[in-house]
Amino acid sequence: MLQKVRENDSYMKLARMGSRYPSRLSFSRSMLRRLINDNWKINKSIFDLDKDGYGTVVYEIIINKETYSLVCFSAFLDDKDRSDRVIASKWDTAYTLHVGKLSTEDLKRLKETIPLQESGRNSPNELILSRANKSVRLFQYVVDCLSIGKQPDINEINKVGYLLRTTAVYGSGKFGLSDFSNTKSTTVFNQPFRAEMLSVYLIREFSVELVEHVAKQCNPKKAVKLDRKIKQHLGIGNSTGLGMAPFIIKHPKLINKWMTQYTNTLEQIFKIDLDNDVFKKYEALLNKALNYLEEVNTNDEFQINKNNLTIKDLKKYILHIKNVNLSNNLKWKDILDYCDKNFNNDTQEIARVQLIELFPQISEELAEDMADEEIMDIDGNQSIGDLKKIINNKYSWAKNIDFNNRDSNYLFWYVSAAKLEPRLGERYNEEGSELEQNLGIAKMVKDLFNKIRDLDESKLTCEFLLENSQFRGIVKRIQSLKNYPYSEVEDNVLDKKTIPIDMLRFKLSFFGANRYDPKSDRWLRVSFFSGAPYLSDLNNKNVDEWGFATMNSY
Repeated sequence: MLQKVRENDSYMKLARMGSRYPSRLSFSRSMLRRLINDNWKINKSIFDLDKDGYGTVVYEIIINKETYSLVCFSAFLDDKDRSDRVIASKWDTAYTLHVGKLSTEDLKRLKETIPLQESGRNSPNELILSRANKSVRLFQYVVDCLSIGKQPDINEINKVGYLLRTTAVYGSGKFGLSDFSNTKSTTVFNQPFRAEMLSVYLIREFSVELVEHVAKQCNPKKAVKLDRKIKQHLGIGNSTGLGMAPFIIKHPKLINKWMTQYTNTLEQIFKIDLDNDVFKKYEALLNKALNYLEEVNTNDEFQINKNNLTIKDLKKYILHIKNVNLSNNLKWKDILDYCDKNFNNDTQEIARVQLIELFPQISEELAEDMADEEIMDIDGNQSIGDLKKIINNKYSWAKNIDFNNRDSNYLFWYVSAAKLEPRLGERYNEEGSELEQNLGIAKMVKDLFNKIRDLDESKLTCEFLLENSQFRGIVKRIQSLKNYPYSEVEDNVLDKKTIPIDMLRFKLSFFGANRYDPKSDRWLRVSFFSGAPYLSDLNNKNVDEWGFATMNSY
């Protein structure tokens, strides 16, 4: 289907992708709305933990006539074995989302295999595989407080933001799990990452029940439960790295769909007249985002400087909003255009996602249509002239890169043999470039263009490929994506100056992650569901009120 060419041509530049924030379109937000709207029933069917919090907990999820089980295993972990790295082999906790009600045989099998994670033998009845470690200092601090009848200081909670931190949430066919093509046709989880987000939300639920249980076992007479407001500020942590980055290159049609729904939401909003009451709500939402940024903790100098600039720009934007004269027949697009011309990428993105907050009637429908088929085919009857036209129109950014410059071809992507996870090497300093994955789309396009530049334009693509079969993959990609304007990262991911976490942040924003805390240019920590109500409090009124949550939000 022919997609509308976007007005803003910078959305798929790495710098812009690395400035994304969650919105109402994010998978965590849409999952919770679906939970409420379809009246999912969730209860604990098993709670079998010893005094130290080791054992098994099972959450049973009943959706219409279907049943699913999130199985949580908690075990002792020696501090010397504690690691956020994917090469770790032991964790404090391990999880799976299982299709159906658990039988005794199922539970016995899962107890053996799920704590092994990648090394285990999973079945298609398992949708999700995950593990998490305690944030040891904060977990113990909360236990110590609750056990003596005292509430922890929310400022201490804010410094970390979570009790447990996942180091992977696997799905979609990895390690024997059900593939998404099967999941979306046989379960209620028919949108990308919906099953993953449900699992993460319930792991957050488990993290609080775990800490309260351990505190009570320490001091049964005096122990108290977490205050609702303090509890709500807790998210579930996530540590993620390069393993996530290639996804946005390997799934171009899916990425295009996400961005199309994002831009379509804005385009529909642009048709709505400005209203004074709504405009005041917009100002309030911008101030909420400002307060959030002022609270976020990170030790990364680059992120600190980025946040400080955004705080400065956002204050100026809010001042501008205060002084806007609505009688000048302004449209929402005029408001965002001013932001685009005057402020940094992060401020521009905040301006957009907070605008989307105001119009749930638009975003909610589009958020339920985030999947896409990813079939690609070669059109052998296309002329070389037409192929060149696509490159000139869609890939002009790639044509202009000088790959004779060593810095432009400095990095290479490969898959680690140890953990089957993507990694990044330096071509001129490290061995292994012969194992390079085909992720350098810009270079592949440039090499193809150089090859066909002087050919007879009437020559058929099939004739060219018979003589140059090494170009089959990139030709198929170019032809298949010609009408998908958001399908490509419009930057050279092989360049020495590439910041890989820009790609991570783009994907994480659609998941709904916040509190970005880079640990290098290749991995970072984030939180999920910070500020979201727990199952006991979740309702139609508060299900979507937790974006940019702060300590004073509750």
